[in-house]
Amino acid sequence: MFDFFRSRSIQGEPAQNSPPSRPLAARRRPQVAPAETSAPAIENWDIWLELDSHDRVVARGGGMVHRLLPPARGNSELPTLTDHLDRRAPGGSPLASLRGGERVDLVLRSTGDLPLVCRFQALLQPNEHCLLLGTDISDLNWQSDSQQHKLQCLNLSKLLLARLRHSSQRRLSEAVGEVLEAFCSSFHMRSMALLLESADGVRVFACHVQPGLDSLLRDGLALPDQELRAASGACLLGIDERRSDLLESLCCDRLYLVPAPVRGGRLAGLLAEPADHAPNWPSLAPSDWQYLAEILANLVHERAELYSLRDSSRRLSLLQDMVGGGWWRLRVDEGVFELSPAVSASLGLPAGQNQLALADLLIQLHPADADELSLRLRHLQPGGRLVQDLRLRGAATQQTRRWLRLQGRMQARAGDQLMDGVLLDISEGKLQEEQALAAHARLRNLIDSAPVVIYVQRVEEGHLIPEFYSENASNLLGLDLQGQSWQALAERVHPEDLETFLDRGRELLREGRVRTEYRLLDSAGEWHWLYDEAKLLRDIQGIPQEAVGLWLDVTEQHLAALQIAESEERYRVLVEDSPALICRYDPDLRLTFINHTFAQVLGESVEALLGRRLDEWLSEQDSSALRARLVDGGRTTSDDSWELRFSLPGQRNLWLIWSDRPLPDATGRLLEVQAVGRDNTAVRHAQQQLAQGAKMASLGEMVSGMAHEMKQPLHVLRMSLYNARQKLGDQDYLKEKLERADAQIDRLSRVIGHMGVFSRKSELEAAPFDPYDACEGALALLGESLTQQGISLECRAPAQRVVVRGYADQLEQVLINLLANARDALLGRDTEGARWVGVSQEPCLDTGWVEVHVRDNAGGIDAAVMERIFEPFFTTKPAGKGTGLGLSVSHDLIRNMGGSLSVDNFKGGARFVIRLPRQAENA
Repeated sequence: MFDFFRSRSIQGEPAQNSPPSRPLAARRRPQVAPAETSAPAIENWDIWLELDSHDRVVARGGGMVHRLLPPARGNSELPTLTDHLDRRAPGGSPLASLRGGERVDLVLRSTGDLPLVCRFQALLQPNEHCLLLGTDISDLNWQSDSQQHKLQCLNLSKLLLARLRHSSQRRLSEAVGEVLEAFCSSFHMRSMALLLESADGVRVFACHVQPGLDSLLRDGLALPDQELRAASGACLLGIDERRSDLLESLCCDRLYLVPAPVRGGRLAGLLAEPADHAPNWPSLAPSDWQYLAEILANLVHERAELYSLRDSSRRLSLLQDMVGGGWWRLRVDEGVFELSPAVSASLGLPAGQNQLALADLLIQLHPADADELSLRLRHLQPGGRLVQDLRLRGAATQQTRRWLRLQGRMQARAGDQLMDGVLLDISEGKLQEEQALAAHARLRNLIDSAPVVIYVQRVEEGHLIPEFYSENASNLLGLDLQGQSWQALAERVHPEDLETFLDRGRELLREGRVRTEYRLLDSAGEWHWLYDEAKLLRDIQGIPQEAVGLWLDVTEQHLAALQIAESEERYRVLVEDSPALICRYDPDLRLTFINHTFAQVLGESVEALLGRRLDEWLSEQDSSALRARLVDGGRTTSDDSWELRFSLPGQRNLWLIWSDRPLPDATGRLLEVQAVGRDNTAVRHAQQQLAQGAKMASLGEMVSGMAHEMKQPLHVLRMSLYNARQKLGDQDYLKEKLERADAQIDRLSRVIGHMGVFSRKSELEAAPFDPYDACEGALALLGESLTQQGISLECRAPAQRVVVRGYADQLEQVLINLLANARDALLGRDTEGARWVGVSQEPCLDTGWVEVHVRDNAGGIDAAVMERIFEPFFTTKPAGKGTGLGLSVSHDLIRNMGGSLSVDNFKGGARFVIRLPRQAENA
């Protein structure tokens, strides 16, 4: 921050609120009486005041008392000396020293615009009054202030020069802001700004606003310039005067405007907002403010111009380095070039050589270019221009040839034999031009040999006029289309495609781009399908100028598409009329396609079925199985086909052999599944009837055992009733016999009831059950019969009970068949010995499965027979003893539950292993 000097009074202190410049007043200067004068002539003094002991003015007079402004007090109250003071002269003695006889300069309140400055001396009166005798020294005080103002302006100028001379371009605005901050502090301004004219008007170059005060001034603010242009000198703008655009822009009441035109005619000035509403200029006179504003504005302008000149010089040097050229001057009469360092380096001259003879330059040029340059220079007139591209010698190949562009102008006056200009290295541009010409030739050759026809149509008043067709148009159509009109081209369009061709032109002009296809007749009378794509080109104003497009012969594609359409039609007819049930569905089991055969089976139309879900007809188990196959994009390790049951209206069931194929997209994500179903309902019904028949056959084989099983309880009942009649008087004995009869009746009821359950058809839906319960049920039907036939039966309870999903009665049927076969094998054995059959539930190494084993000691199965043992109608029993369906049906029943039935020889007998999947714990 600057520490500026302030104006000083005669005593050397700051003279605040000094009056503006005015001419000296020629006034009589009375001789000041010495302090020791005892009886002065008070009428000769300019101002005299009589004070009492309390410094109250009891009387006043003198030749200039009329200029003294009376204080605003009541009539009954005497004013004090302080009431008459405007301010004390800086450096004056305190009022107490007046009574000591010292001379004191006081500033009194005046009736005019300027205060009254007087030098007083005091005379004590006997009654403790004091008589102040004063001489007017206002003119002397003004002269001293004027000198101090000039000195202050000089000091400010020096400081401005010192501060701004060493300021960088980046900090110039900041430095000016610091100067304005010093001005605001010195002259009690609210804000100050330096205005400079730029290309877009007058703007604030720098400003300062006193802390704690508000102002709209800011750097870069655009302001109206009418008042600054119209001002002839420093002026004060106020809202009480005429309308001011500056005051309205800054929303303030008063502004000091100091115009300061700078060199070059640019407009500049200072703008200051006073901190109070003082009517006069603060401290300095308007001329001093004008002087400071001009110095500051010119300094800033010169620094800005200097920085701009330096930037231009740096940019020029950088440009010369980048383009490899610079300025030159030719003294024509001497034939000598003056060259810039950049041109000298471009010509390969030694460092420091800045002159070159014209003859030496011509030697370095290609002979053809040298002769042309000499001819141009000889015929160049005053004011004429010279532009020529020159090749330098020494280039071994075309790629390394250097090109220079010489541009210059002869001085306009005939007497001046000087020519100024620039020399640029255009080797890269020439190389690119040659490459562009070569590329254009290659492109033209490519266009002419390409399978597409490139064309250009000019737009005139909304019409498309053919202008250019590539050469391969004749190869494609056998026609020379160059110069043919639009009407001639339209006549070769197929009649069915003529409307499309006409719409193509309208759409191109309306939308700016078009893609269409139509047929065009060639010279041989054959039709060609053409794919036409064109784009409209506009000028900078958006007006259409021309259309650029291409023709592509797509006749083969159309024929292929026609063949594909015919093939698709044949495929559609084949699919629609196929007896197979065909459909497509998405990963959500929602139908996207279904053929008429499938729709007829489901009893609804194709339109009504599209969008519906397959699980609407499937059981929860089949639906879950179908969804499981869709996991991981439909890839599964199970069989490609399996059986699904559809529940149709009317309590009808439809069994389908279902085969599906996933249809993924390019990324492997499953889109759809195509499925084919084959009606297996009749086979399913036959299997059910066969299973029921096998069940009834097994039941028939058990009849003999059941007869004995039922006879024994009846014999027990008869004996118990006979004994009861013999001892009707013995109640305890009678009670025992009745309880035994009741137990035999329960036993008979269980056998008969289980036979009824076993003889019924199996349920349609699989259900979870304990496989050991099926073992116990089979033993309940055959156990007693086996025992009576001398066969030992062993059935161990499992260590852990498990649950499987399937049909309990079917598993029981399979176990009865296996036990019956073991019984027959044991009874048909020739050797004597114990006969034994075992049924057990065994753990499996795979935790997801459970096994039920049925073993005997009948000697096993012949290896040759074992391979065919599960074939239908194959039996080893004598004729009339078996149907050969028991094991085949049992094998199918276990497979339908997702398990397997196998056989092997184990420890002297046959072992049948039933393997079933366990029910999941959370299912």
